[in-house]
Amino acid sequence: MTHTFAAQLQHPAEPTRNSRKPPRLMQPSVDPAQVGQQITQILVNNLESDTLLSEIAGVLTQAFAAGGTSIAIREERKFAIRAVAWHPQHRSETHANPPPLWDCPAFRRQLARTRPLAIADLNPIKMNAKVAASCREANVRSVLAIETRSQGEISGAIAVMKSQPYEWTDDEIAALQAGADLVAIAIAQVRQATSIRILEKQTGTFTHQQALLARLTKAILNSLDLTEVLQEAIEGITQTLQASHGLVLLFKYPDDRRGDWQLSRWGIWDRPHLDETSPPVENPEAIAPQIQVTVVAQWRPNKTLTEDQRANAPGKIENPNQFDQAFKMSDCAWCQQAYRWAPQPLAIGNRRKWLDAHPKTEIAPIFQSEATAAALLVPLTRSNDRASHSPKILGFLVLQHDRPREWEAEELKLVELVGTQLGNALLQTRILHQVHSLVGDRTAQLQRSMDVQAKLYEQSRRQVHQLRSLHQQTSEFLAAVSHELNTPLTSMGVAIEMLRQVGLTPERQATYLNILEQEWRREKKLVENLLMLQRLEAKETALQMQAVDLPALLRELGEAFEQKWAHKKLKLAIDLPRSGLKLKSDAESLKNILEELLTNAGKYSHPGTTAIFQVIECVEGDIPQVEIALINFGSEIPPEDLPHIFDPFRRRQGATQEAIPGTGLGLALVRGLVQLLYGEIGVSCQMLDDKNTSEIRFTLTLPQNIENPS
Repeated sequence: MTHTFAAQLQHPAEPTRNSRKPPRLMQPSVDPAQVGQQITQILVNNLESDTLLSEIAGVLTQAFAAGGTSIAIREERKFAIRAVAWHPQHRSETHANPPPLWDCPAFRRQLARTRPLAIADLNPIKMNAKVAASCREANVRSVLAIETRSQGEISGAIAVMKSQPYEWTDDEIAALQAGADLVAIAIAQVRQATSIRILEKQTGTFTHQQALLARLTKAILNSLDLTEVLQEAIEGITQTLQASHGLVLLFKYPDDRRGDWQLSRWGIWDRPHLDETSPPVENPEAIAPQIQVTVVAQWRPNKTLTEDQRANAPGKIENPNQFDQAFKMSDCAWCQQAYRWAPQPLAIGNRRKWLDAHPKTEIAPIFQSEATAAALLVPLTRSNDRASHSPKILGFLVLQHDRPREWEAEELKLVELVGTQLGNALLQTRILHQVHSLVGDRTAQLQRSMDVQAKLYEQSRRQVHQLRSLHQQTSEFLAAVSHELNTPLTSMGVAIEMLRQVGLTPERQATYLNILEQEWRREKKLVENLLMLQRLEAKETALQMQAVDLPALLRELGEAFEQKWAHKKLKLAIDLPRSGLKLKSDAESLKNILEELLTNAGKYSHPGTTAIFQVIECVEGDIPQVEIALINFGSEIPPEDLPHIFDPFRRRQGATQEAIPGTGLGLALVRGLVQLLYGEIGVSCQMLDDKNTSEIRFTLTLPQNIENPS
């Protein structure tokens, strides 16, 4: 029993792949957006229709890492291969022509049902002998094929071929689908160029016509500005046919919500002929209800020249806003007839004769001037619609003459061609704009994605840095806490062991008890600081307001700390204002702040130096304040440490290694207490002439009356 080709393929609901899965060949993933950009660049830059498809085939071969790519154009229901691009290595292995896959009816039927058609291995497929032999000669084993469509009709096909069995990926299928629309544009350009060449051969003796077609083609291929293309066309055709006025009219259909030209239309098509003797349409609303007609471009020769000079003189583009430029088709009998007779042009040789024959009809104001003795209305359609029973009309190309004239058959052929070119240009420009918009949107999406990824990367980098910093701070804190806990515990353990000895004198017992008490207080202070810091962060600390004798407090602290600093021979000087200081605040919190600042100064001051308390009164924003500065002299604080000096568990670099006691909680506790008292605190470090000594200044600013904080 013979199996047909279609029976070997999967259901066409999805892009069809051969059921056998050959080994996947490793290759870079195909980027649909990049393939689209490359083809678009060729469409924009390549003016040679003979090489346009070949260049696109080369791009597809390279993008898919394929053995070759062939592009065929559908002509009179048959596919003709117009371009092929072999990979250099594949071309060196075979000199055969590309296989005529489209000569296989089963292949064409399956391709029509599936877009695209992915065949992993051609060997198991049942094909006719000619196509199978050609595939073997060309060394083609796997194929990814798709039809190209232009305005809903098949215009051609693409086949990407490999010499090995290959399972096509979703990215490759998507890339071919994206490229098919652009290849359809290229095929339309090739068809258009082919039509132009045929007409040029037929009308080679008409120099002006050839010049017109060249100018118009260049404008269509080079310009994305539709206005420039329309003006080039109307100027060229008006000059070539020596008409007195040229216009381009475009339609806006009632269902066109976007303000663009829809391809839907209404009408009856059984009338054999229309001219100035034909009766007008009796019910125009049935043919084209509510179609809006708008003048978008017009041109007329320079009226100051004579008739002979006018043919060779430059004219001028008139501003369409100078005229009544919009009207309904139901208000113009000529437009109704031209619409009904499309795609053939409507030739009015004598306006007066036509109006006399139809006295009750109306024509648009643009045709009512006495300068319009004759007119020619050419429907703007696609080239594929020329033989259609229902051509898709986008508008009219209109030529007017100031004297009655008979429009020649060759002139009608020329304006039909120009009308077709303009119709193609209208649709082609729209498609190109859509493609550029799509590429721009995809590029913008990619850029946004890259921006998000960059932000995520930067955020992750900061988080890693914060985690590392936190880890370092934790390590330093644990080391400091371990030291601060172990040292007192060791001293306490030694004192306890000594107290257990028999026969200790009362003096020795008192000494060891003092050691126990001192170390116990040290441990207690550490725990209290931790608990206080936690309460401050949780905002659970209440203030106890009272008048504070700041000078007395400073002197008391000075005496106590000078005794503690005796082993380093440190002194404390106090610089007070002459007038008495009035301060209402939380005395216990203020005392804790000053004690922690003095403790910190004692740790890091050079031996034999003098720390200084400076107190001044000031006013900021009508609020009386007191500023207390503690200055000590010691090693420089690294600039990178200054912004973090009040952070919890943060200690100066090398403090642990230098056996400087502390846990990194003192200054964090100071900042919390200062904020509790509605104050501010800052720190600065300035190198002195002695390069080994720096002035470290902690500046504390508090409101004098905490009941009215700023």
